[in-house]
Amino acid sequence: MIKNLIDWSGIYNIDADFHVYLTARGRGKTDTKAWQFLEEIISSKDSNFAWIRRRWHDSLDCSKPYFQQLIYNFCEKTGNNYNEFEIHEKGVFFHGKRRIYFCDLFSFQRFRGQIARVSFKEIVFEEAIPIDGEFLVVNRKTEQWIFKDLIDSLKKRKDKDGKVVSFQTKITFLGNPYIWSAWFLDVFSKNLFDLKTLAEEKEKKGDNSGVLEKVKDEERVEWLLYINLIEGEDDPHSRSLREKVNPFSVNWDDYMLSLYTKGGGIKKYQIEHAVQDFYFCELGEREKNKKYFLIHFSKNKKRVDNEVVNYCFNLEEKAKSKLVNCAIRDKDKLINWWVNMLKDDMLFFADFRSRDWFLKQIETK
Repeated sequence: MIKNLIDWSGIYNIDADFHVYLTARGRGKTDTKAWQFLEEIISSKDSNFAWIRRRWHDSLDCSKPYFQQLIYNFCEKTGNNYNEFEIHEKGVFFHGKRRIYFCDLFSFQRFRGQIARVSFKEIVFEEAIPIDGEFLVVNRKTEQWIFKDLIDSLKKRKDKDGKVVSFQTKITFLGNPYIWSAWFLDVFSKNLFDLKTLAEEKEKKGDNSGVLEKVKDEERVEWLLYINLIEGEDDPHSRSLREKVNPFSVNWDDYMLSLYTKGGGIKKYQIEHAVQDFYFCELGEREKNKKYFLIHFSKNKKRVDNEVVNYCFNLEEKAKSKLVNCAIRDKDKLINWWVNMLKDDMLFFADFRSRDWFLKQIETK
């Protein structure tokens, strides 16, 4: 099932408190790490793990179906009974006991009490570098502060006798190298771009080994960084995108004509409407005289004009919408219109969530 495109077992076992892995999609880092967790779960009764994502809907919509499929493949290959596992929104259960905890930085406070009573062997922060380039800020608290607060709560874990237990949890960041200014890369800042350049040079030569670096921070805590830019297996997400580059790095303005507004400013494209509050459609003119229609996902971050109309498909959506102006549209006609635009190279997706949402809408069509 798992294609070890890289010697992950050897790299994962290198000693360090914090591990950071940046590779192209399809290189196997997530699958092999989750697979490793499953192997330890069935062989040890005491190993517990945490699988963290950035926002609550990521944990709910991504972690659960991902582990459902992975565990099915795991049982098929290893001969374990799939019914011994249960996969819920809260995590993976084995023989009725939760062994992998799903949580998120957005609302981990709800799990603070539970987490503080659990001894984790390892915590994985999946998709540590966001596709949309937005690091989380909640109530003016940065993602770095929130993550540190979570770790501090784990360090205060007490045993049955009320004594504080020493913190020995390994922290692993998994991400795709979209940007090089992530806060957890600060410890490598002195030579980070030299490492990036070295990884790029190896990639051009087809060298599969990647770049490995170990450093210590100001508190003498050891960090490990692994960079591998060799392309992995073909990814359906990438095929769904119009431009064959990472969506975060696309400068969409390069594909748009300059439109001069009445006030003298330049506007390349504009938000035309919202769908279900957080899928935004931006409309503009492409250089080849085609309409450019971009759907992208943005949760709680996108500032829109009060005049933007929210497309709703029923009264319930209209009632729940936070946008004032709502219009109920015929879903079949609207989706059909978008499908036609997609076939004519006039509709594109700026991120994977938007693409997956769109596919879900046409599943039953």
